[in-house]
Amino acid sequence: MVLDLALAFYTIVIAIIFGVMYKREGLFFLWFLGTLLNAFAGIFFYFRHFDANFRIIGNIFYFLAAIMLGLSIFQEYHQLRLEKSINKSKLKKFSSHHAVFIAITFSLINIIQIIFFFYTTIIGLLLLKIYVEKKSITHLFMLLAIISGMFTLFFSILSNNEVYGTWETAYVLKIIYYSSLLATGLSAPMEIKLNKSELKYKEAYNRAEFYKDLFAHDISNILQNIQSSIDLLNVYIEQPSSLQEEKNLIDLSNEQIKRGANLVKNVRKLSEIEDAEIDIKTIEIISTLNDAIKYVKKNYDSRNINIKVAPSSEKLYVKANELLLNVFENILVNAIKYNNNPRVEIIIRISNMKMNGLNYLKIEFLDNGIGIPNEMKQKVFERAFMEEKSVNGMGLGLSLVKKIIDKFNGKIWVEDKIKGDYSKGTNFVILIPEVK
Repeated sequence: MVLDLALAFYTIVIAIIFGVMYKREGLFFLWFLGTLLNAFAGIFFYFRHFDANFRIIGNIFYFLAAIMLGLSIFQEYHQLRLEKSINKSKLKKFSSHHAVFIAITFSLINIIQIIFFFYTTIIGLLLLKIYVEKKSITHLFMLLAIISGMFTLFFSILSNNEVYGTWETAYVLKIIYYSSLLATGLSAPMEIKLNKSELKYKEAYNRAEFYKDLFAHDISNILQNIQSSIDLLNVYIEQPSSLQEEKNLIDLSNEQIKRGANLVKNVRKLSEIEDAEIDIKTIEIISTLNDAIKYVKKNYDSRNINIKVAPSSEKLYVKANELLLNVFENILVNAIKYNNNPRVEIIIRISNMKMNGLNYLKIEFLDNGIGIPNEMKQKVFERAFMEEKSVNGMGLGLSLVKKIIDKFNGKIWVEDKIKGDYSKGTNFVILIPEVK
């Protein structure tokens, strides 16, 4: 009797802990509800010493607690397996004769406990699969609770049939069951905090890698352009008639130095706005496009490049900032670099588009380059894509483009220039909120 009172008090403490953890850490509500029902079961089980009917009520509450815990496990398993159906056919093969035999042989308590036993066996197997996949200490303690609860039931059934030593074993297992529930409630918030900390670390690491790669990528291009200018200067310096060419090369070097300074400024700005709101202002599209076109033609003056903008004279405004120039330059550079044709053809088409009640400017960059296969169209915007070295490492610049467009509350995607044939070129589509 004293032991049952102590166990009842133990279950109340466990329910309180689960309640606090649910409120503070967002622990599964069904877990909290299960431990609460479990506490009621422990209380009613204590009162069976005064009235035997309370034992039936206690078992019913144990059964309801198991249902709540089982539902949470079913729900989690369902999410992991993506609607994989659970085979229950083995539980449906009892004939009516078997049911009558069970009803005659066992009491109502036995029947409840047997149903309970098979139910906990099923959820225990599902929880084992969840644990194997997640390797979570919380799920391990919950699995231990389910297993100890299952064996508690088994020995309780044997105890009801007066098998020697089973009553004591059932009580020991019940203590293990409650202790496992307590360990689950205590470990869950610690594991949640640990997972959050690990996620923040990964995000910080990936962010640092992104800016390192971005800086190394663009600085490499800038230094390469400066080196090319210096090499050409060494050639032209021997020719007195090449004064204008020398001046152009010096201008190009100065421009690359300015671009390096702007790169440092933009990388710093991007790192600062990673978790904050970006400064948005009104930007005129056509002049920004013309600046980007001027830049790529100067840097790829050895290529035969034809770029058309339609419309080219109308003033069009969007909600963006100076980083929009970086977006346009990246897309144009990709269209030129990954193009094996003797003549690079790029058409920039601008139109209006309405989506979800918002007005956007739709800017399309159609080129005649090597194209992007369908399976890579989404990957090119991911930072990890560059590590695969696919499509000549195109992903780095485009991952920056995607990040900037997202900060503008815009959208970007890539299509085939000619639908169904990616080898004919690409169409990069950008949507940016329009300013009327």
